[in-house]
Amino acid sequence: MKSWNITMITGLVGVLYFVLISLVFGPMDLVIGNQIAFILVSVLAIIAAVANGREADNPTWHTWVGLIGALLIALPGVSSLVASLLLLAGDSMVNLASSLATVAAIGMLILLPVGIVMCLVAGFSRFHAARRFAL
Repeated sequence: MKSWNITMITGLVGVLYFVLISLVFGPMDLVIGNQIAFILVSVLAIIAAVANGREADNPTWHTWVGLIGALLIALPGVSSLVASLLLLAGDSMVNLASSLATVAAIGMLILLPVGIVMCLVAGFSRFHAARRFAL
């Protein structure tokens, strides 16, 4: 169990998120479930980015791929959160909130899948290296 890492877990949760929105949340029209799962994936991505950022003093390609992948996953979630907070601020921030919501929507379509693949590659590579080193 020691060879599991947060980057790999983030990638696996991202895959689970896409399975859930395809098979459960979409057909049943569960918008709140979709938002909760999206927040969970975004929080895990921020934790993975911090964990990979702490290893920047001894960088490997696993560190950089995991860091960039986690940031790509977190960007749509952070953009969506900031857009929602700006809409609560009042009518003066509607244009900025609309722009951030557009960034979040494009990020969900493009950045999130790329970030998930990057986290899976970096995480499973670390997992394999840790298992091989332990033997």
